[in-house]
Amino acid sequence: MKETKDRIDDITTINFSITKCPLKVFKAFSTFCKQETNDNYAFGLKVLLDSREANVKELVLYEQYLKLREEFEALKELVNKTEVTKKPKTMGSGGQK
Repeated sequence: MKETKDRIDDITTINFSITKCPLKVFKAFSTFCKQETNDNYAFGLKVLLDSREANVKELVLYEQYLKLREEFEALKELVNKTEVTKKPKTMGSGGQK
């Protein structure tokens, strides 16, 4: 169960302003909020922060995928070499390669 302070923080709101924001950044953010959140700047900020967190997770997963892919390719190459060097012996093969 959440503590009282956490529950209060969840429902508390605050007003703030950003000073010296470049016009291009403000316009891009305003356009984003208009298109994605129906002009809700607070929710737009939350969406951007959540997407940043998701991007970090995706990056970590992608790096893990690349590492596993390299290991898989190395193992595949090893298996292919092993298959080429080992031929099954049959009755007529006695010492032939």
